[in-house]
This record gives sequence, structure tokens and C-alpha cells, in this order.
Amino acid sequence: MDSIDPIARDPGPSEKVAHVLYIAGPLAIVALTVVLPLLRLLIRPASERSRYSGIGRTARATLTCVSPITCLTFIAQAILGSVQNQASSQDASSPPDNSPLYFLSSILIWGTLSVVLVESKSPHWPTYILAWTSGALIDASIVALTTNKELALNSGYEIARLSIHTLRITVLLAGAVCSLCTIQRHHGQEETGTEEETSSLLGATQNEQARENDLEGRSYGSIPHTAEGENPEAEAEEDEAKEDEDVKEIKELQRKRLEEKGGWLGYLRSFIIFLPYLVPYNHRPTQGWVVVMIFCMGTTRVLTLMIPRQLGILTESLGNMFGTGSVPWKDIVIWGLLQFPVSTITNMIENMATIRVSQYAYRRLTEAAFSHVMSLSMDYHTTKSTGRVTKAIEQGSNLSSVLNSVFNIAPVIIDFGVAVIYLTSYFDSTLGFIIIATAMIHAYVGYKGNGINMSYERVLSETYRRENETLYDSITNWQTVVYHNRATFEQDRYASSIANSLKAQRRYFDGFGFIHAFESFILDAGLLAAASVVALRVAAGSAKLSSFVFLVSYWSSIRAPMISLSWTLRETTSHLIDAEWLYQLLQTKPSVQEKPGARDLQWKGGRVDFCNVDFGYGPERPIIQDMTFTAEPGQSIALVGETGGGKSTTLKLLYRFYDVTGGRILIDGQDIRDVTLHSLRESLGAVPQEPSVFDQTIMENIIYARPGASEADVIEACKGARIHHQIMKFPDGYKTRLGERGVRLSGGELQRLSIARVLLRRPQIVVLDEATSSVDSDTEAAVQQAIRILSKDRTVFTVAHRLSTVVGADLILVIDGGKVVERGTHKELLELGGKYSRLWSMQTSAH
Repeated sequence: MDSIDPIARDPGPSEKVAHVLYIAGPLAIVALTVVLPLLRLLIRPASERSRYSGIGRTARATLTCVSPITCLTFIAQAILGSVQNQASSQDASSPPDNSPLYFLSSILIWGTLSVVLVESKSPHWPTYILAWTSGALIDASIVALTTNKELALNSGYEIARLSIHTLRITVLLAGAVCSLCTIQRHHGQEETGTEEETSSLLGATQNEQARENDLEGRSYGSIPHTAEGENPEAEAEEDEAKEDEDVKEIKELQRKRLEEKGGWLGYLRSFIIFLPYLVPYNHRPTQGWVVVMIFCMGTTRVLTLMIPRQLGILTESLGNMFGTGSVPWKDIVIWGLLQFPVSTITNMIENMATIRVSQYAYRRLTEAAFSHVMSLSMDYHTTKSTGRVTKAIEQGSNLSSVLNSVFNIAPVIIDFGVAVIYLTSYFDSTLGFIIIATAMIHAYVGYKGNGINMSYERVLSETYRRENETLYDSITNWQTVVYHNRATFEQDRYASSIANSLKAQRRYFDGFGFIHAFESFILDAGLLAAASVVALRVAAGSAKLSSFVFLVSYWSSIRAPMISLSWTLRETTSHLIDAEWLYQLLQTKPSVQEKPGARDLQWKGGRVDFCNVDFGYGPERPIIQDMTFTAEPGQSIALVGETGGGKSTTLKLLYRFYDVTGGRILIDGQDIRDVTLHSLRESLGAVPQEPSVFDQTIMENIIYARPGASEADVIEACKGARIHHQIMKFPDGYKTRLGERGVRLSGGELQRLSIARVLLRRPQIVVLDEATSSVDSDTEAAVQQAIRILSKDRTVFTVAHRLSTVVGADLILVIDGGKVVERGTHKELLELGGKYSRLWSMQTSAH
């Protein structure tokens, strides 16, 4: 639409007011439909926002038509105004319509409202009532101020214009009245909750219960059974549902926090705890890179405008020098410098700075998350899967990408704003309208397309995971596959998982390609429209050829950022979910904490007292009940009894993996809750029932118990644990890597390696949890000798099922149901003829 010259005569008071309304009217609608709802979203929780889900489909469909019809009337009036403008150039008696900005902005606003209303699941109808009412009042005021009474009945243009205004005002008022009546009719139901809403909630609960029952009813095995003719994607979709459960859980936590914080503003404010990790307050090198990055971003914004502008100037100079034999070297040099050295070097430095700032945030976040996880108590680690914890750390560390998102979004918004302002001032409002409309349509298409493709992406990720799991399971369970002669089955299973991955990959990339092509088409259409307008200007002589070159070049420079904007916004939303994972993790407090002012444990020999100790995992699950005993310095205390009696839990209390719920535990008269965890655990050494090792060398695994120990100390400890000779049988000796979960060693060798760790550590108190359960009789005797040497002048606690290993203990505690039912030496307990005697008889008779 061509720009319109102002009327030659001076405008009267009415026309001046109308000019104000042309600008203030659209701004008022924007304030009512964007600013106020945004404030509601930021400062009010969802539970305090009125919902209007009780409006029926027919009423909803009718009200949804109001904004599109309003948009169409503005389009019709814009076309009518363009026709009239052409006529006004030949007929001076017919005043032109000088409100193109009003028409264009109104088309954008009401078109956007139409889309938002269609997409909204639960519209806030009062916002639309205000918008429709205000729109009608503004339009009526403009009609009253601009109508020429003399021409109103004689001019076809005036009749058509008034007819469009009348239709628009009628539609807006009818929509507002209809919406208000509908809300009033359903207001009572909204306060008490409609039957439909109640049914929905109950249905969701039943679905969740059904899902839980389904999960409980599934069988488990290393090789899942696949029925003949079953859909090959069924397992992937089932696993996707499991993955979605985790997402639903974190989103539910997010929803609750939104409610607690009073809206998005309070919710986002809670993430301030991450600022020390994201912003380098005390790291000067990174602060310098931040300054460099901001400077480069500003320079790039200037170059985004300067390069196309200089190219336009160069084109104009070439046109002026056509046929003269002269070359505008100055303009070429300036354009070349801006385009290549300056722009290229600036982008390179900006990328370098961005990488370093992001790496700083990633390192701080990851280290903080890891440190926090390692500080959590045993109850957390036993109730949360390793996968869930590592996922929280990995996804939470992605929060560093928020900086990249900000640094990506901010320049795009700046470029977009500069483009709108500059093109509007350089040409007219038509160009501004085209670029805004193109960006909005592009953003909407990207939003819808990415939403659809996200489901494909989830399936793709799940099929990749399933493929890797199948590969891992088959390889790690090679012996099981060979034992059962199922190699062909595993090959078919892996081939099926590959086929599923490739199918999901094709669907995802095909969808991505289609969306990208559609987005490109929209941008190309916008460029074509803008170029056509400028071409008309050039043809009419109102613009230079350089303007066309400038527009095409400038459009190309902002095209790529606009394409990435929708993806970046989606990534930012995803990062909020990742941030929620990390936030929940960091808010988890260890159940076992040091008291303020806790002191280091003062070693005075090693006397340990359990004084009326109670412990349980809750009132309904008591484990230890009124346990009292004393271990004198240098004594060997054995805890025996049936499985599940509380023996291992007793030693976990000594380590303060858990805190007692009653009584207290003393070491040399000091309550272990009053000393630092570091000093307490530094004085203890343990051989667990199931030792774990790192995928490192044997030397590294043993020296882990006492960093700084010499190689000779390690060899001496291994000789004491009777494992040195087995180690030397490996080609690489102590440099042999153990592999994942120590697959290079047998169960007995792993346990003896763990004993070597304790021998090297030389703690004051030794805890042996079935330390010889996986060794043969000959080795057991040798290991027991090593343990006796280790136990000299040390307090030793031993948990044992094989009573033969504790016959030499100074004190044997028989534990049953969390209580000490018998105590004494081996000889005393046999003479007592109680539970210990029966256990001894059962074990000796079995041999």
C-alpha cells in the first residue's frame, strides 16, 4: 500500500484528535491484551486466576469469530483507502484517508488476537471483553471525528467507509455483550467447580492408577518378550511413556512452585540462587571475556545495518559512474573492510568469548551439583536411582545454555527493532508492517511446527536409547547369550532396534525439513512483498536503486537470526525445565548434617558406646530398638544373627550414614553427632559385603584409600590381604585396569582387594561387613591372620553369617529383630544354649 501524502490544508481540532487516536488506539488495545495479561501471569498464581472453562463449544466458536471479523474489516478498509488514495490524486474534492498506520497496526493486533484466542485452551474472557469494548469505543470516536457530513450521503467512499465502521463496531459490541452474558451464566459453576472438571480430575486419577497397576504387572527380565506381529515401536513408545512420567513429575513440581511463589515473577526470582554460578562475580578473566562479548555483540549490531547500507551506497556510486570508466574505490574499500576483516574478526572473537563464558558457568554449575550430591545422606542415594541423579546434574548443567539463549535472543530482538524503526523511517509504515507481519507469522509457524516435531524428537531420543541399551545388554551378557544359544535372537533384536531408530530418524528429519522449508517460504514471501513495494517506489522515482539493494541485503542479514529465534525460544523453555531439576536437587538437604561449631573427633583409644540406641526408617519401620553395648579399646566385637536383624544397619549408624532416632553413640565419650563428619569417617575403615571399584588400575584403586601412600605400602597391604600373588599373575601387574565393576577380578579377589585398602588406610576403628564371605577356607585363614594383625590396638566391628569367623571375638552380640538378645564370648554363648547355640549347631552340622 502506497504511502499517503497529508492533506494540503491544516487539520482541524477534530482531525488532530483523530490523529492521536490513530496511534493511541492500537497502543491501548496492546496494553489491554498484552501488558495486563502479562502482569497477571507474572504476579498472580494460577489458582487465583479466574478460569472460564465452563463456556460451551457453541458460545466459544461464536466468540472466536469476533476478532477475525474485526481483522477482516480493517483489511477491507485498508483496501478501500488505497483505492480512494489513487482517486484522490485526480479528484481534489475527495479527501484521502490518512490513517494507514492505524489500519496496519490494527490488522496485526486483531489478527494476533484471533490466533491467540484459537490456540488458547482457557481464554481469560474479561481481557477480550475489555479489548472488544475499547476497540468499539475507539472506532466510534474516530467515526465521529472524521466523518464529513456533507459527503456522507453523496460519496460512495464515505458510505462504504461508514458501513465498514458500523459493521466493526456492531461485531465488537455484540462480542463483548455475548461474552459478558456467557461468563455471568457460568460464574457460579466456576466457583464451585463444574461437574465436567470434577470428572476430568477423577479420570486423570484413574488413569494414573491404571498406569501404576500396569507398571506393577509388568514382568522383568534381561530379554523382553516380543509377540509375533507386535508393532516394533511399541517398546519404544512404552519407554517414552516412562520418560514422560519423569517430565510430568518435574512439571508438577514446577506448577506447585509457581503456585507457592505467586506467579512467574516470583518463580523466576527463585532462580537467583544460580546467579553466582552463571555470573563471574569474582573471576576476573571471565569478567573480561564478558566485556569483550558484549562489545562484539554491539559491534555486530552496528555492522548488521552498516554493511547493507554501504552496499547500497556502493551500488548508487556504480550507477552514477556507469560508462565513465571511473571506479568508486573508496566505497568498495569501506564495504570490503566492513564485510570481511571487521565482521569476520568480530564474529570470531565473539564466539571465543561466548565459549569461555559458557564454560565458566558449566563448570561452576556442574561442580556445585556434584558436590551437593556427594554431601547428601545415604537415605537419598538409596531412594533415588543413579540415572535420576545423574540426569539432574547433566540437565541442570545445561542451565549454562541460558546465557547462550540470552545472548542469542537479545541480538535478534535488537536487530528486529532496529529493522522496523529504520525501514519505517527510511521508507514508510508499509515496510514496518511487512517485517512485523512476516516475523509474527514466522514465529507462529515455528511455534506450531516445533511443537509437533518435539513428539518426533522424543521418539527419536527414546529409540536411540533403546538401541544403545540393546547393544549394551547383548555385549555385557555375552555369556548368558552363549549359554542359551540366543545369538540369532540378539542379532534380530538389535536389528529391530536399529530399524526403529532409522524410522524415527526419518520422521523427525522429514518433519524438520518441512518446517524449515515452510519458514523459509514465509521469509521469502515477506522479502518479495517488501521488495515489490520498494521496486514500485524506484519505478515511480520516489526511491533510489540503492534502496532496493539495501533492502535485499539487509533482509538477508536478519534472516538467519529470525530463523533461529523460534528454536532458541523453545530451547529456553526447555532450559527452565532443566533448571527445575537442578533447583530441586540443590534444595534437597542431607538428613545427616554437622552441628554448627562441630569439633574434630579427639582420639583417646577407641572406646565405643551404644547407649539405648533406637533407629527406624519411620515410625512404621523400626530397625534398631534399645541397643546398648560397649566396645573397649582394642576389642573385637562381632554382630551375628539372621538376615534382616539389623546388624549392618548398626554399623551404618556408627558411620553416621543415618542418625539415631533415640539414644546416642559415643566414641571416647564424644557423641558422634557433635563431631565433624570428616574427622569421624577419617577414623573408620570398612570392608563392605559387596566391594565396589573404579574402572582404573589396581594400584589406583588401592591407593585411593590413602592418597600419597608409596608403592611399597600398597604391595605390603596386598600381601597382607593375600592378593599380591594373584595381581602379579596379570601381564601388567598392578597397572592392570579392572574394567567396569571390576570384571577382571573374581568375587573373592574383589573382597581381598577391599581388605588391602583397609590395611593400607590403617584406621583406628575397623568395620568388617562379611569381609571373608567370598574366600575359600585356606585363604580365609590367611586373611583372618592379616585382620588380627590389623586389629592390634584397634577396635574392630565384624558382621558375620559364618560363625566360624568370629569365634575369637572378645564380645559376640546376637541380634534379632533389632535387639541384642544374647551377648558373650563364643564359649559363653554355647554354654547358654540359646539362639547362638542353635545357629552354631546348624552351621557345623551342615559341614
